Amino acid sequence: MKVLLMHQQGQTHGSGGLTAMYRLHTHLRAAGAESVIACRRNSGQLPADQVQELPRSDFAESMLGTFTWRMGLNDIHCVSSYKIKNWKPFVDTDVLNIHGAHTNFFNYLALRGLSRRKPVICTMHDMWHLTGHCSQSYECQRWKTGCGRCPHLDTYPPVHRDATSIEWKLKRRTYRRSNLTFVAPSRWLADMCREGITRENDVRQIPNAVDESVYAPLDQLKCRAELGLPPDKHVIMFISVAIHARAKGGDLLAAALNTLPEQVKRNSVLLVMGEKSEEFARQVGIAAHSLGYVQDDAKKAIAYSAADVIVQPSRAENQSLVILEAMSCGTPIVAFDVGGNAELVNDGPCGIICPPEDSQALSRAMALILEDRSMAKTFSPNARAAILRRYTLRQHARNYLALYEEKIAERAVPQSARQ
Repeated sequence: MKVLLMHQQGQTHGSGGLTAMYRLHTHLRAAGAESVIACRRNSGQLPADQVQELPRSDFAESMLGTFTWRMGLNDIHCVSSYKIKNWKPFVDTDVLNIHGAHTNFFNYLALRGLSRRKPVICTMHDMWHLTGHCSQSYECQRWKTGCGRCPHLDTYPPVHRDATSIEWKLKRRTYRRSNLTFVAPSRWLADMCREGITRENDVRQIPNAVDESVYAPLDQLKCRAELGLPPDKHVIMFISVAIHARAKGGDLLAAALNTLPEQVKRNSVLLVMGEKSEEFARQVGIAAHSLGYVQDDAKKAIAYSAADVIVQPSRAENQSLVILEAMSCGTPIVAFDVGGNAELVNDGPCGIICPPEDSQALSRAMALILEDRSMAKTFSPNARAAILRRYTLRQHARNYLALYEEKIAERAVPQSARQ
């Protein structure tokens, strides 16, 4: 089977969506599929036979983008997307699986033409497919009825003016005229798909996954020694690619840390991992150790195993790779009840779920896990067992291959027979 995975970036790590796609790519190839990544620009991190740069029309798109940006519309200036239908890697593939479509490199209006030629599967790593521009709607429910009067124009990806009603209608029209399958990693997002503009399309749920052979429980004291962490302190871990992004809730974590009981605070150190983590560590008011931005999975597994608790203070999530990685290492989790967080944490259970944006509840949950070691000893095996049951990369690749085979087989049956 030939599979074409598409994202703006052709590299191994980055955003959650990009990392999830790369992990799928490696395990599709391990299962015998001929997986290739189609991207805007190749970073050079991947072998030449595993990545292809998409057709580009830089000058035309730069000129058009000037006008569409002023209109408040993203992505539709990417006219090179219409060239993909005749692009050899697409012509040769059996199925196209899009993993990122909202960073001004792909025109979603081209989906209709592409889906007429090949099975097209859109894996949703956030809410963007459902909305008039944003990747996360927070409290706003206007994505159900048509957007417009957007309260979050600056939410990623931002827009210059409010044309969200127009973009919502353009997406709805495109989806209705296309033969698309949408894949949601979380049940939360799958349920939203059945309420939104994708309701007439085929919607599936395939959870994200983690390499359980790399992310595995390790000796805590050895891990702390390797990272230079004190052996006799509580270690609270916070990890995010973009620590200062509003969606990631760094400010909520800082507030929670400030309200920890003084004895717990004195006996704790914060382990921070991500871009600008050094700056964040200086602001939290307790002892902190920053690892900066880490791509190496083995080092991340060491950090998870060194920690007593992982805190996920996000205001918005789909299905967190951080939580999955922590579960696989057997580390207890404290997180807000947003997106698919509760689905994962309650699967063991392997941690404590708190009301959204309630920093005091987050603080109490951290203190409870840190002070009650019997609770941590229960959460740890539960977390690891949940990963082995349903979140391994082998299972993940197998689920996608089954979906690809199903959609390819459907194309082989004449339309009259399907009716």
